[in-house]
Amino acid sequence: MITVEFYGVLREVAETDRLQCDFSGGAVEEALSLLCRQIPALAAHLPRLACAVDDEIVSRDAQLGAGATLALLPPVSGG
Repeated sequence: MITVEFYGVLREVAETDRLQCDFSGGAVEEALSLLCRQIPALAAHLPRLACAVDDEIVSRDAQLGAGATLALLPPVSGG
């Protein structure tokens, strides 16, 4: 089980700011695929997402262990 946190526009897409996901371990990319099956609208945002595991920005091939927190971060703009 991991916790997934959604930020920015992704909160609207997921209709929540956090959820528990039954993910037994593997790469961030695998967790994203699982999430897209649960929340199909998320797929449109994947190319621009940054991912953090336990408060550290990681690549999509980083491994997620049980109990980890995966934060999905959309691009930020402004001035």
